[in-house]
Amino acid sequence: MGQEARGEAAAISLSPHLIKELLDILVSETDAVTALLAEAESKQKALVDDDLSALEEAVAREADLLREFESWETKRLRCLADIEKELADAGFTKEDGTALTLQELAGFLPERDKARLLEHGDKLREVSFRLREVNLLNADLLRHSLTLTNYCLSLLTGDTGQTIYGEPGKKDRPSYQQGRLDARA
Repeated sequence: MGQEARGEAAAISLSPHLIKELLDILVSETDAVTALLAEAESKQKALVDDDLSALEEAVAREADLLREFESWETKRLRCLADIEKELADAGFTKEDGTALTLQELAGFLPERDKARLLEHGDKLREVSFRLREVNLLNADLLRHSLTLTNYCLSLLTGDTGQTIYGEPGKKDRPSYQQGRLDARA
């Protein structure tokens, strides 16, 4: 939307129904992401406490919440497409063909709706970034847990891992006392 479009933004009157619908969707999306954040934090606690049953329960709840979030995201995209169509019908389109951002949309709204839209958008962004951080930390915890598990298994089985220089396809015959446990016991 060019500079001339911003100057004429006040002349466009977007459907109040679409704006209200978008605001309601943003609130619902924020609630869904907040619930996902709570589940991610539950997973984190379960990972730290090594509580497999709590981890499984959190993952199951998270799957349901993800489906709910995807539904809200689909509705948000549909609502934004309707708003873009309304703007296009009024003669305002983006030259680069990219999707309309909340910041750009705010330029077409009255001050009260503009403030609410940006506030809800910022809340959603904040919670989404926090969720991303927790998920990255959980991924690190899982990697460390897997590394520790593999190390413990190698101690028990005597497996030293793959060798780089060796004869391909040749398997060494393990001796009975290769690991910490006696296989005969």
